[in-house]
Amino acid sequence: MTVADVGRRRTDAMVTSVGDMHVVPEARWDAVVGALGGLDTYTSAAYARASALLEVPGTRPLLLHLRDRGGDVALPLLLRPLPGGAGWDAISAYGYGGPVARSRDVATALGSALDAWARANGVVTTFLRLHPLLDNAALVPPSAELVPAGSTVAWDVSPGRDLLAGMHPHHRRAARRADREGLEVTVDPRPACLDEFRDLYYTTMRRQKADTFFYFRDDYWAALVAEAATLRPLLVEGRLEGRLVAALLCFAHGPWLHYHLGASDEVARTIGASNRLFVAAAQWAQAQGMVRVHLGGGLGGSATSPLFVFKHRYDPQSEPLPFHVAKLVHDPVRYRELAGTDDTAGFFPPWRRPA
Repeated sequence: MTVADVGRRRTDAMVTSVGDMHVVPEARWDAVVGALGGLDTYTSAAYARASALLEVPGTRPLLLHLRDRGGDVALPLLLRPLPGGAGWDAISAYGYGGPVARSRDVATALGSALDAWARANGVVTTFLRLHPLLDNAALVPPSAELVPAGSTVAWDVSPGRDLLAGMHPHHRRAARRADREGLEVTVDPRPACLDEFRDLYYTTMRRQKADTFFYFRDDYWAALVAEAATLRPLLVEGRLEGRLVAALLCFAHGPWLHYHLGASDEVARTIGASNRLFVAAAQWAQAQGMVRVHLGGGLGGSATSPLFVFKHRYDPQSEPLPFHVAKLVHDPVRYRELAGTDDTAGFFPPWRRPA
């Protein structure tokens, strides 16, 4: 039994429903979220299980379901054991998340019910990454600190739209250069193995001097393949003379294709390989009848960052979508003990700040 297994059993024994806030059995997770119109890659049980592997040992997925007179609301979370003591902090899975509901009238009820549930279960804080495509910032309780965190790009790939004609000329030229250089592009909607992608991705992270968090563990990559029936990973690869030089990993769900991770070597960066792969992913999504390719945002949420500009150039006619995060403190006394302050500005919760 691993440390994570021990932590998960401990969590199962401790976390309980409180009042009208119910802890949903994992087998019913997707059905509950789907009934509220919010089932997506990032709100699914499979993605929560995979993302829990990126957190501290003992982290477990959790779906809360509030039944209120104003309507039902579900909240996907990951529960993380607090450092050096009993209790938990809660966070959205890596990427996007937040409340799912059909009515915006549930926000106030969610706040009071979540606080009562959290205090009863030793949950000190909750940090939510809201989902731009679900537009769920309005569902955040008024007691939360709602923080604008920049914008994300959602490429309109509706059937019949000329994707190449709508792109910025620079991106169009770069994609065509990759074709002239002989880049061989493949799109695999059910990859059986991500090892080669992982290795190139690690190369990319080293070049970018990325935080250690982004060197995802082997069991995370294995989980993406094992959960493929639900997560629907899409692997787009670019090769020169058989050698992998660039790749994208995406998730397909309903009308949306989510760009998740990208990788490239130095040669790829000089011939427009990544530009060509994004075009291939968008064309695949369009052929499937999808309407959006969610490319995400830029570093630090800035609309002027080179990464955001790069993504927006695929569809400069479409307005970026606002991205928010939300911070909730359920136990101010314990928060002060752990953080050394009452302040919630900056990295939240502060005890999770990278060293």
